[in-house]
Amino acid sequence: MHIISETALFAACRTLFGKEVNLSHDFLSYLQPSGAKSAFRSQAKAHHPDYYADSAPQVREQQTKRFREIRQAYDLLTDFLANRHHGKKISSGQRRSSHPATYSPSRAAGKRTKPAPRSQATVAVPAISLEFGMYSYYKGQVTYQDLIEALVWQRRQRPMIGMIAQKWGWLTEDKIRMILQHRGHSSRFGKKAIELGYLKHHQVEALLHHQRSMQQRIGRHFVEKGLLTEEEADSLSEDLKSHNHYVDTKNYRRASGRR
Repeated sequence: MHIISETALFAACRTLFGKEVNLSHDFLSYLQPSGAKSAFRSQAKAHHPDYYADSAPQVREQQTKRFREIRQAYDLLTDFLANRHHGKKISSGQRRSSHPATYSPSRAAGKRTKPAPRSQATVAVPAISLEFGMYSYYKGQVTYQDLIEALVWQRRQRPMIGMIAQKWGWLTEDKIRMILQHRGHSSRFGKKAIELGYLKHHQVEALLHHQRSMQQRIGRHFVEKGLLTEEEADSLSEDLKSHNHYVDTKNYRRASGRR
């Protein structure tokens, strides 16, 4: 089994997302291919040697070396993301804590600087249904790091499905402890409960649906952090509804045309 060190993955993330990125194990857990691809395109646009054809030789050489580092970082992350759910693991010997891996003066001071809007030529909104967080990222209102921090915040705010199941009388405290200690094929609580025979598939689905209905909205996190104003969040929400309606209508017409 191929093992990639977390140190190498963090280095690749810094190359693509910038040295100021607040890295953690959660960042790697939530990182998606679309985010890595967008970051690569942005870096490639800024450092591709072809853009420096008329520059001095040393500048061209420097940019060629930089672009090679960017390409290697992207290839490493792409390989990791493609095999994340197929047995490829991060080296435990190199794993760090979930605390930030880099120091950021603005974070230390408790301040956040709103990112400058991205060029839509660099980060285009894909023609698929999106949730608020990803839509905000594609519209250039938040960085990918901001999005991941919001997802982590959202996960920590929502109630655990074990607590919900216990409240509904589906699980006892002893069974919850046994589920947490179970080393099964999955790391997810619901799938472990199913493997042990403590819950049915439809019960886990009901628990997950109820959990999602109780979690805080990501837009609230963006507003509290000063990344969006209330007006901007409301405007993005309305734009998102229009975007998803257009995508759903287009997909419906396409599916109807095949009949």
